[in-house]
Amino acid sequence: MLGSRDSRVKGFPGRLGWTYRPKTEETHVDPYPWLKVLHIFLAIVAVGLNISYAIWQARAAREPEHMGYALRGIKFLDDRVANPSYAGLLVVGILLVLTGPWEFTQLWVYAAIGLYLVMGALALLFYSPTLTRLIAAYESGGAATPEFAALSSRSRTVGILLALLVVAIIVLMVVKPGM
Repeated sequence: MLGSRDSRVKGFPGRLGWTYRPKTEETHVDPYPWLKVLHIFLAIVAVGLNISYAIWQARAAREPEHMGYALRGIKFLDDRVANPSYAGLLVVGILLVLTGPWEFTQLWVYAAIGLYLVMGALALLFYSPTLTRLIAAYESGGAATPEFAALSSRSRTVGILLALLVVAIIVLMVVKPGM
């Protein structure tokens, strides 16, 4: 029993002098459902924030004086919350395959990983730099400049492509075709 001073067994000393008891069937906790919960939570955070970017921009378009604030907010959320959540999704997803009944050779697993890598490359190479340039264009000339309009269009196009990739990955995760 973990934490008991009276029932010492072979193992590693733990905190406060307690001894680690190797897991038996009675004490085994299956990590798979907990990893699955974490995976779903990270997906909700990452995808939910990404969806909110369009809402932020649509509201700011109606009040252009707030566009800079909205864009900086999107950049903050993207860099500090959404992208780390996407990184966590990859790590936890790999752990789910390693601990669960799935194999990396299954169609839906390698297709989802492939789409994830494409999505990451698009986000890293196009979306994030475009957002940075969009903020700079707004701060230097406002929302009415041709540069801002062109960057807004590019940002929207890349955002839609990223959203389509995310939807495809979600479909693969839920439907698991070719199991």
